Amino acid sequence: MPFMRPLLLAALALLVSLPTAAAPLAICDGSTAVTLLGMDTASGRMLFSIPSTGEDGRGWLVELDPEGREARAWPNPPKGLFGGSVGPGPVLAVTSCGTSCLQPMRWTGGASDSGWEPLGDPLTSPTAATVTPTYDNTGAPWVILHGASRQDGQIQAWAFRMEGREWKNVGGQMVTAVGQPSALPAPQRKDGVLTGTALFSSSGRPEVWVTGVPSLPAERRGQIIALTGTSAAYVSADGVVYLSDDSGKGWRRSTWTPWGTQSTAGMWRQGTDYWVDLPVGDHRGALRLVWFDRRRPTEETVVLTRLAPSGDWIRLSETRSEVRSKSGEQLPVTQVLVPKGEIWLLLSGCAATAQGSGFVLRSFDGTALSASRFVPFRTR
Repeated sequence: MPFMRPLLLAALALLVSLPTAAAPLAICDGSTAVTLLGMDTASGRMLFSIPSTGEDGRGWLVELDPEGREARAWPNPPKGLFGGSVGPGPVLAVTSCGTSCLQPMRWTGGASDSGWEPLGDPLTSPTAATVTPTYDNTGAPWVILHGASRQDGQIQAWAFRMEGREWKNVGGQMVTAVGQPSALPAPQRKDGVLTGTALFSSSGRPEVWVTGVPSLPAERRGQIIALTGTSAAYVSADGVVYLSDDSGKGWRRSTWTPWGTQSTAGMWRQGTDYWVDLPVGDHRGALRLVWFDRRRPTEETVVLTRLAPSGDWIRLSETRSEVRSKSGEQLPVTQVLVPKGEIWLLLSGCAATAQGSGFVLRSFDGTALSASRFVPFRTR
């Protein structure tokens, strides 16, 4: 009927004007660099930084739970955020507030619009200093600054501890063997933190907590890790492990490998056939190492190991280093993390699917290694 035609045209116009279902937000894909910003070793929650895929230069922050089951994404983090903490408390970071001015920030998640809140007043820092926040075991926040030194193999460290709303200068110390993360809670003192060979605390003067470290050429120098009591480990730049039971008075090289002692006799070449790395986390009490086994290049595997209090090494699990997506893409392990207790996460970066972006990972709960899974990002 003629009078129906205008109504039909109006209905068609309305349908055309209705918004279609929005396409899943592409936050990242397999080519995107995913950076761990910080880790709360009390809750096990981790915060990752993902660069922008657009022209605005603003990226994303993704918070992942310790079991690797849920991931929540926040857009547009504060510009210039850096120096994330690994320690028992919400992630700390800093932003620049001018020349030689740093503003510490604390992650609040959904408790604030930006996800961050200023922590105390700004700090005045030396120029060209690197920054590492952390916590001590009383829950007090710290900021450690590192600057250049003229002494071979040493760097200058300065420590600041939050007291009330103010950052108290706890002093400075020359340090060596600073690792990654470069500051962690001290097992020696509840109110202290360690950075390399230095111990800072609110109840004492800065001091050196080890007698010495293994004497190695500059290209092989590595990082020191406090374990329990007077035990310490030193991991060289090429992945060789040295152990001490007497606060660094004496060191012995570990000759253990997951495949026996033949590798130390020259059958397998460390750095070529395999290499050793530290997973990111707090190693106090139990040193953990991840071995990347390339003795069979077409079947590269990852071996998870732990040093028991008895001094024996334990082989925990072994798996292929790559996972294959449904589209056939091969995703290698990009990060190994120990967020809490005996939990390990093997992160193979980001993937983009028809359902949106997310992490590809496997988890080890202390007993068994899971199958690979896709953890989609949930946005606000």
